[in-house]
Amino acid sequence: MGVTIICVRCFRSKGKPAGILMGHLEGITFLDSRGDGRYFISNGKDQTIKLWDIRKMSSNATRSPGFRNYEWDYRWMDYPLRARDVKHPSDQSVSTYKGHSVLRTLIHCYFSPEYSTGQKYIYTESHDSCVYIYDLVSGAQVARLVHHKSTVRDCS
Repeated sequence: MGVTIICVRCFRSKGKPAGILMGHLEGITFLDSRGDGRYFISNGKDQTIKLWDIRKMSSNATRSPGFRNYEWDYRWMDYPLRARDVKHPSDQSVSTYKGHSVLRTLIHCYFSPEYSTGQKYIYTESHDSCVYIYDLVSGAQVARLVHHKSTVRDCS
């Protein structure tokens, strides 16, 4: 299993993590901070965005037993269908958002602007040429913008 652990480091701690957050099953492609010192989001190759609360960090990492029974490479393969509903047994994220595709390139994700939406949405690009918008609180997909002809890599 390719467990990904987010290590939050403090420059004054001599390289030791200030805390650890677990939840993604594959590598992380992008992080965006809400700017409030508490929340950030991450986009992962496990085809999910996760919302994190830095206050939920743990001091140690326990890698889960290897339950991954598939091999894949996001650079040229589709994500295995049987892996789409797998959840990390020690997931510390606040919410998980699904529907977009993180394939063949590094896909970004962002909080919507504070000045116009109050940051109540998360938006992300996708391999399927669309931009996805999720409600931050409910996790529901509120829009799928279909206006492009190829992979959308960034929409900042």
